[in-house]
Amino acid sequence: MVLKSVIGFICVLIFLSATSTFAITEQFDAGSGQNIANVYFEWSDGYKAQFLVRFEQTTIKGTELLDIVEAYTDLTTVRLYGGAFVDGISFNGHSNIGYSGGANWWHYWIKDSGETDWTSPAFGAASRVVYDGDSDGWIYGRDSAVPEPASILLLGLGGLILRRSRR
Repeated sequence: MVLKSVIGFICVLIFLSATSTFAITEQFDAGSGQNIANVYFEWSDGYKAQFLVRFEQTTIKGTELLDIVEAYTDLTTVRLYGGAFVDGISFNGHSNIGYSGGANWWHYWIKDSGETDWTSPAFGAASRVVYDGDSDGWIYGRDSAVPEPASILLLGLGGLILRRSRR
């Protein structure tokens, strides 16, 4: 009984922490066309922004998603090696530029439509072929995958159920 209470309490804390973290995520629209890809950014200060990027063609490159976001918003990138490597991203007063040791650089993640897990590809955004419904993620300073709000929500709901069953 005590173990159930402890597990329930921990799950509720995780849930509350996750939902408050995701509450600061802002969502923006960029581009035009019938196809949509999601581009997620997370800066080291905890700020998160998500862009629904619209495009007309059947496929688009990961770097072209960044181009569209830059054209429609105030987001800017610093790119090296002919644009193939993203070294900095700035938006709404949040900025991380350059490598400052350890995991402190922009990590690139992808998730194809219909997939549940984010993966870190063996290629960069310039080689990424994006289709309607795909997602790209950029995280600075953390080399773990892009968080999934739905997964965290389910974990939190499980904790609430355990807590109620105790009563």
